[in-house]
Amino acid sequence: MSGPQFMHLQSYARKANERGQSVEQVLAEASRAPEYSKHVADPLPPSLVYGVAADEVRRLHDEMVAAGGVEVTLKDGRTARRGIRKDRHTLMTAVASHPLPTDLVNTKPDARADYERWRDHNLAWLKARFGDKLVSVIEHWDEKHPHIHAYILPLDDPTCSARQLNPAWQAKEKAMETARAAGHDDKAALKLGNAAYRAKARELQDHYYEHVSLACGLTRTGPKRERLSRQQWKARKDAAKLTAQISQEIDGRLEDVVDAEDGLERSLAAKAEEIVEKLDLADQALEEAEADRAEAKRLREQAARDAQNAEARIQQQLDQKQEELEALHRQQREAERADLHRARQEAEQEARRLRDAQAQLNQDRADALRNAAKEAAHVVLELFLGVLDGSVRPNPADPRVWTIRDDDLRERAKKLDLIELIKDTMKALHVAWTQLSKRLPSTEQAVVADKIAEPVKAALDRQPGHQP
Repeated sequence: MSGPQFMHLQSYARKANERGQSVEQVLAEASRAPEYSKHVADPLPPSLVYGVAADEVRRLHDEMVAAGGVEVTLKDGRTARRGIRKDRHTLMTAVASHPLPTDLVNTKPDARADYERWRDHNLAWLKARFGDKLVSVIEHWDEKHPHIHAYILPLDDPTCSARQLNPAWQAKEKAMETARAAGHDDKAALKLGNAAYRAKARELQDHYYEHVSLACGLTRTGPKRERLSRQQWKARKDAAKLTAQISQEIDGRLEDVVDAEDGLERSLAAKAEEIVEKLDLADQALEEAEADRAEAKRLREQAARDAQNAEARIQQQLDQKQEELEALHRQQREAERADLHRARQEAEQEARRLRDAQAQLNQDRADALRNAAKEAAHVVLELFLGVLDGSVRPNPADPRVWTIRDDDLRERAKKLDLIELIKDTMKALHVAWTQLSKRLPSTEQAVVADKIAEPVKAALDRQPGHQP
């Protein structure tokens, strides 16, 4: 499974917008009310994934709006509390569509498993992003692709502003406020605000890609969006598949390590009679709740991680997945962790083998999924900037050969074998810029070049660890 994927956020008011969309229309369409489902050939009721049904979302929304209000200043200086205007955006929605067709997901077990994995990653991302403001997630199965709808309410905001739940909108308002404070007029402030909105929206999609799409073998964008050739697009999809496979293999190997360590602890129990009672209590707790079992495994692994720094990265992954459990049980399991540490000293040789396996997993993942990808992206962006400023250009004697002035950049591009992959894009950029600069006065060429290079420099700034 591979393909482009993104999460779309949009807010709505009780008053319909120019496209006829409103809170009532959106929720009625989600419920597949007949008058709002004419675009679907054979409408089916939605499936509830999380929270409450769409009809219940409408009730919660109306109660929230009825209880909300805004403080206003009257002409005589007095203040009064007024109800929420109908044109205020009071409902935030998030929509994500799966790239596989609905018929395939419904008939193929592997496709169904891919979809459910993607759906679970989406739900985890939404919960982490919106917390208890996420009141409902549903899925539709009556269109070409299965997709999910999430509904978010500003429940703790008396002004009921759903726009404030959108990080991009928050960035826009902050940028406009800063611009006005710096003396800019409303037109300039709006321009700066819109730029901040787009930048934050791209950052949000990048975060969604890293935490959902990448883990499910999906790409960030499609081939047409980036003007990729068939070979380049196939390579991109294969890389996304490989990334998901590596993630799944690492998860599986971690499970094997945990299972092996469980067997080690059972053998140690016979040698550690002084902690038999505590282990029995732990076993009983693990049988009562899977959450307690996960926490006990984390604590048992902590002692081994203390002996080798490389295991700290695996612990960080486990901490992220089990943060709530850690807060509830850290104090309760501290004494047990110390006892288990002493018991493991008697089987140090076996524990060392497990630690080495975990260290190798950590090294493989760090090298394969982070450093190489970040370095390749950074070199491509630097090459594009070089085309604009003339430091990267085709050789006049042989246009198939590219001259790179910066020795370090040339070696990095050669090492990653990137020139052959992106030479067509660089050639198109070089030809376009050459033709454009010929039509511009010399006084404007530098200004236009900086404007064209601005989004590339912005992308470079977002590359962690590689600020120019």
